[in-house]
Amino acid sequence: MIRDLVSLRTFVTIASQGSFAKAADKLGISRPLATKHVADLEKELGAKLFNRTTRRLSLTEAGRTLSSTASTLFGLLEGAEQDIRGATASPKGTLRINAPMSFGVLHLSDIVSEFLCIYPDVDVELTLDDRTVNVVEEGYDIAIRIRRLEDSTLLARHLGPARMIVCASPAYLDANGAPQSPTDLEQHQCLVYDYLARRGTWSFDRNGETENVRVAGRLRSNNGETLVKAAVAGVGVALAPTFIASDHLKSGALIPLLCDWKVLEPSFYAVMPPGRIDVGKVRAFVDHLVRAVGNVPYWDRGLDFLDF
Repeated sequence: MIRDLVSLRTFVTIASQGSFAKAADKLGISRPLATKHVADLEKELGAKLFNRTTRRLSLTEAGRTLSSTASTLFGLLEGAEQDIRGATASPKGTLRINAPMSFGVLHLSDIVSEFLCIYPDVDVELTLDDRTVNVVEEGYDIAIRIRRLEDSTLLARHLGPARMIVCASPAYLDANGAPQSPTDLEQHQCLVYDYLARRGTWSFDRNGETENVRVAGRLRSNNGETLVKAAVAGVGVALAPTFIASDHLKSGALIPLLCDWKVLEPSFYAVMPPGRIDVGKVRAFVDHLVRAVGNVPYWDRGLDFLDF
């Protein structure tokens, strides 16, 4: 059994920061001491934990296993500490959150700001990108996921549907006509999101009838806002999340299409490592997020063509 929790904490911090120097700064220790802690841990375990070159630091297989387990352990310890301090104690500490770029900029930034005003003893580190992060290994308390949630050891809180709508600008439709069925999209310039689970395939359902359509166009991007702006400019047809396109749909800058077909859509989830949901700052933020979004997400209200 590992006896030195200081060395283990140092290892976990280095793994999450991806750097001995950054981890040493975060822990308030010298880099040589951080290196010694890892060396002591490797000696105790009889296994190498990091692959180190002059340019890159990466975990070995043993390191990945230990990082996942140790991160869960420290999460559970923090949760126990919070419980001992009392459920009524004000949340405090640093909360690390990861979220998709567009959702973070358009919605989560305001929600986080409101949260910080309510809880003055909590600091937030908010990272925005569209890749799927490893919540445990990268040291996040919460990650916002927009997808159909796969089986996982992570805890998940459902936040609501992530509704998707096919849409285009009036100018594009005047020039090209409106698709009357999903298969008509094969004849249109479609704006393709590169991080879709099945890139280039849009799936629809109506009364149990499923249509999977291969789409293509002159613009592909890994950013949803870019595609929605292109649709507003008349470049093509977008399959857009309403959390991005809502204002354009309400103003008439984008016209909803194929409304009698349901797009197979993902959901919003807050996912957390095991043990984190009972940590005061995590529980407080997730509860705040649920209240802020609402039972019907606030960006969907007023979109009368949606079926709630």
